[in-house]
Amino acid sequence: MRAVDLSLRLLQALDAVAAEGSMTRAARTLNLTQQAVSGQIRQLERVVGAPLLERRPTGIELTAAGQVVLKQGAALLSSARTMVAEARLAATGRPDPLRIAFKAQSTAHFMPAVEAALRERAPDLELRPISSHTLPDEIDALISGRADAAFLWLPIGDDPRFTIHPLLPEDRWVALPPGHRLESRTSLSIADLADVPVVGPRDGMPPAVVDFWFIDPRPDGTRAHFGPQARTPEECLHLVAAGHGCWIAPASTVTYFAHPRLTWLPLVDAEPNVLALIWPKHTVHPMLPLLVEETRRTLTAV
Repeated sequence: MRAVDLSLRLLQALDAVAAEGSMTRAARTLNLTQQAVSGQIRQLERVVGAPLLERRPTGIELTAAGQVVLKQGAALLSSARTMVAEARLAATGRPDPLRIAFKAQSTAHFMPAVEAALRERAPDLELRPISSHTLPDEIDALISGRADAAFLWLPIGDDPRFTIHPLLPEDRWVALPPGHRLESRTSLSIADLADVPVVGPRDGMPPAVVDFWFIDPRPDGTRAHFGPQARTPEECLHLVAAGHGCWIAPASTVTYFAHPRLTWLPLVDAEPNVLALIWPKHTVHPMLPLLVEETRRTLTAV
C-alpha cells in the first residue's frame, strides 16, 4: 500500500477555506499569509491527486473530491485533538480547564447548579467562565481558541464551523419605555409593535440573526422599525428607558435585568429564543459531553 504523507495543517487549511469561502479570510483565521494557505491547499491536492477547490463568482467552493477530504479530514482533526487532550489527562491526571463563553443573563438561572454538579462528578475539572456581551464576542472567543464552548442564543447565521446543541427554548418579552401607550396591557402581539422602534445590536451581526431578533419582516410582510443601535443589554435598557423604542429579549433577561422604569410584557405570537451550547467541530474538549449531560439534567429540573 502506498504511504500517505498527510499533515494535519493541510486539513486545517482546507477546513478554514471551506468555512470562510475565501483564501484571504482563511489566512486571517489561521494567522498565516494568503500565499501560505494557497501553498498548503496545493500540497493537499498533490497528496490527494485531484483538485479540491474551484473559484466561482460567489466565492471558493469545494469540488466533489474536496467535500470528501473535508468530511474525512474533520474526523481526523477531531481524533487528533481528542488524542492530545486525553494523553495530557492520562499524563497529569487532571483535565485542561473547560473554558465557557457566556452571557450572564442567559445562564444565571442554571449555570451555578451545573458547575456544582460538575464539581461532584469531576472534582479535578476547572470550569473557567468567559463573560461576553454579543454574539460576535462569543464567536471570536471560540475561533481564537480562548473558549472551548459557548452558551448562546440561536440563530448564529450560516456557519458550518460549529457543532450546535440546542438546550432551552424561552419565550420572548418586550421592554417598553415608561408611559408607553402599551404598558397597561398584559401581553403583546407582533402586530402591536408595528410602529414601535426596536433597539439592539445590528452592525457586525449576520443578516439572518438581525432578522430573527428584530422580527423583520413581520408576519404581514411589513418591515420592522429599527431604532438606535446598542451593543450590550445595559445599553439597550438605557435606550428604552430614555424613550427611544422597545427591546425584544428572552424571558430570562427580564428576571436578570430588573429596571425601575421599564415595563416588561410577553410577546405571545413570536417564535421563541433557543439557547444552545456550541463548540468548534474540530476542537472537542474531553469533558464537553459531561457538560452537556449535566446542563440538560439541570435544565430539566429547573
